[in-house]
Amino acid sequence: MRTPPVPRPRRAIGPTPASALTLPGARPGTRSLALPIALAVGMAGVLVAVGPTAVARSAEGPAAAVGHSPGGHSPGGHRGDLGRETISPDDGWAAWSGPTFPEGVERQARPTTGGAAATRSEVYEVDTWHELRDALAGREGGSQNDARYNDTPRIVYVTGAIDAFTASDGTPLTCEDFASQVTVEGTGEPFSMDDYIAHYDPAGPWGRADPSGPLEQARDAAARLQAAQTQQHVGSNVTIVGVGDDAQISGANLRVRDAHNVILRNLRFSDGYDCFPQWDPGDGDAGNWNSAYDNVSLWTSTSVWVDHSTFDDGAHPADSLPVVYGRPFEVHDGLLDITHGSDLVTVSYNEFLSHDKTMLIGSSDSRTQDRGQHRVTLHHNYWEDIGQRAPRVRYGDVHAYNNYYRQTGTGSFQYYWGSGRESSLVVENNAVRLARGSDPANVVGAYGGTMLSESGTTLNGRRADLVAAYNATASTPLADEARWAPSDAYRYRLLPTAAVPWVVMARAGTGELRSVLPR
Repeated sequence: MRTPPVPRPRRAIGPTPASALTLPGARPGTRSLALPIALAVGMAGVLVAVGPTAVARSAEGPAAAVGHSPGGHSPGGHRGDLGRETISPDDGWAAWSGPTFPEGVERQARPTTGGAAATRSEVYEVDTWHELRDALAGREGGSQNDARYNDTPRIVYVTGAIDAFTASDGTPLTCEDFASQVTVEGTGEPFSMDDYIAHYDPAGPWGRADPSGPLEQARDAAARLQAAQTQQHVGSNVTIVGVGDDAQISGANLRVRDAHNVILRNLRFSDGYDCFPQWDPGDGDAGNWNSAYDNVSLWTSTSVWVDHSTFDDGAHPADSLPVVYGRPFEVHDGLLDITHGSDLVTVSYNEFLSHDKTMLIGSSDSRTQDRGQHRVTLHHNYWEDIGQRAPRVRYGDVHAYNNYYRQTGTGSFQYYWGSGRESSLVVENNAVRLARGSDPANVVGAYGGTMLSESGTTLNGRRADLVAAYNATASTPLADEARWAPSDAYRYRLLPTAAVPWVVMARAGTGELRSVLPR
């Protein structure tokens, strides 16, 4: 079971004082690669323009010669103060203005500004889980509903590593701390996942029936205790940013639910760990362990910008999980899932590392109310050694451009781009590097979808048509087309695909932006 590291000393929550010191700039990226001058000059002459060129203004200076600026728009803000930055004009769907209809209710969207309008009394510096929760609730000891429905503009600066498996007094928590609070009916004994596994073994007397009875009820009760501790809602008009290169939130499920106008930047979201995954013997041919938590979940939320962050499984990557009942004992769900009618989202310059089910856009085929929603832009992101869903899309108009997908080994790779029900995914100038032995036809997957528009892809450095590779063996081919054109919604520039690995490796992930506390 998970045992988190010793937490940092607590700091009293409260508004950041005006005299707060400016921290040093971010470290040089450990993976940064300098783009050769000759290559950069050559590529600048072959930029592919799609619509009018977007001008990205940033605290980091003017837009780069190729592609988007890696920063945001900082109207009068302090240089390096990410808390006051807003999304750059035309930076994907999150910069779009117009109507959106989460759950069928109209909401008028504006370009994402997060908490940039926060007053000084609503600016917080936090370095413990308890402080973060209070800041999002807007008051000490606030509830999850306080956090979920709070729409007062707020900026939360995260300094150092925050672990959700930490009690309010700083005591580290383990999975056993939740399980020991639950007594299994009829036994007088505390709940144990070991007992659960022994009881519901499909090779034993229980067989392949769905778990039920006292042990399943106890597992559910223990799971609710964990959720109360490690799941955190985020409301509207909020910016959460990391300061420096070591800001981290681990062990948590950060859930942006029923919210609008949210920015998450310069943070490592790590190991959204489920102590009590549920066994579902009817999930697939062999059954599966299903976890409840994503590192970050967007539910029924609009105008969200996720930028320059790193998502991973921390100390529990997919290849470290044990096998139980012949299936991986999965303690994670997604890294960043965008579901339940969430809309107008830009995901830029992030890293997604060593995870199986990485990004789901659209939660269910049966949610027909999501038609017209799930508009998402993914650009300049780095995906390494993931299994699937980069992304998998239902219903949405999704644009994935200038991303870098890389395998260092075959591992559990299944696919990258998943065309789900009534989706229209446009993928442009993405670089893919597969390990030896991986089939290029598997990069594309179809799960009820009918179309996927692809252009400008390179595979291991060479031009490739991966939709054609998929169609060559598919029983039902995908149309290489889309029902929409990204340039009709916003302006953007494409990097030549040959430059994508260099730029993404140099700029993506946490710690690559200069970030300071406000003066």
